[in-house]
Amino acid sequence: MKTTKFKDYQNEIVELRRYFHAHPEFSLKEYSTADYIEKYLNKNGIVTKRIGECGITAVIYSGNPGAKVVAVRAEMDAIAVKEENDIEYKSLNKEVSHACGHDAIMACALILAKICNENKSELKNTIKFIFQPAEENGEGTDIMLNGGVMKSPDVDYFIMFHFVNDAPYGMEVQYGSASAAIGKMEVAIKGKSAHWCNSDKGTDAIVASSEFILKLNELNSTYTSDLPFITGIGTINGGSAKNVIASDVYMEGTLRAAKPEDYHKLYNIIFDIASQIEEKYNVKIEMDITKEPIPPIINDKYLVDTTLECGSKIWNKNCRLVDKHFLSGDSAAYYFDYAKGVFIVFTAEIEKETNYPIHNGKFNMDESRYYDVVKTLYSLIEKIK
Repeated sequence: MKTTKFKDYQNEIVELRRYFHAHPEFSLKEYSTADYIEKYLNKNGIVTKRIGECGITAVIYSGNPGAKVVAVRAEMDAIAVKEENDIEYKSLNKEVSHACGHDAIMACALILAKICNENKSELKNTIKFIFQPAEENGEGTDIMLNGGVMKSPDVDYFIMFHFVNDAPYGMEVQYGSASAAIGKMEVAIKGKSAHWCNSDKGTDAIVASSEFILKLNELNSTYTSDLPFITGIGTINGGSAKNVIASDVYMEGTLRAAKPEDYHKLYNIIFDIASQIEEKYNVKIEMDITKEPIPPIINDKYLVDTTLECGSKIWNKNCRLVDKHFLSGDSAAYYFDYAKGVFIVFTAEIEKETNYPIHNGKFNMDESRYYDVVKTLYSLIEKIK
């Protein structure tokens, strides 16, 4: 097989990443992003197929009779976070940014596709690229799966990867669970409005909501488990005027647990808490909590072993087998129902600078070794058998 000099692609990866970073688009609105990806792939001789309005898939076939079909997913959407970095490729779309690393994921996936196509006559495995919209709002996976992305050809192995900046350049992977069971929480508390001068005539939904929030927060310290979990309220809206007792409060929150059994236990406890508050404050609480959460991503052992074997040759001591239990969630877990999968995290800390976490307006990453990310992925898809 001809030798590929991955470093020769570094400048192009950075150029692609900076284009995507400067032109972010919301979930289900990735029209320009999709057009750009499709044109890039087509220009490089790769046939594409649209799934829905913004999803794209492309297959590069191997001539190897024993080839497996390996899928690589890249997310396309950005988030509603204002860019706060003072950089030349700053987001041009106000209030929207790639503070999620999806810009680098798309760039690396495009170059990976280009390299695979340049070497297609010698590929050991068939590669299917999945450029997915709407990862952040959780809807994109269904769009792609309902569009048959894991079929024709049927996918045997599934690879997904993310970027973070909490450690020097390297990679991390782990056995077993790589995310949490997650669900959303919507809570409506209904009391009775009255003027504050007639407070005995009203039922205060704000007071009831405050106790609900406190009780929910207490669960994070009183409920015991050997694995992480969290529950809490992220938004609250209620009341109509400063001199009127609030009749309605609406809240949204989350429930997450590394173990699905903890999720279901907490689910029941939260409903018990609501019942107690209804009785105490004479309010009505209507609650919608996801009963069947997005499941955790479970890494396949063979793929983890193979990823470590490939990664150790590229990242040396910075190829890390970790035992972290993340409370992040990703509907990509449903891809794992169709194929054995692995979730890889690439760390890209900027040295001697303050690094801000993902979904922060100042999130950024070291760009200097994107080519080694592509090399790692290429080595893995060729090593699989």
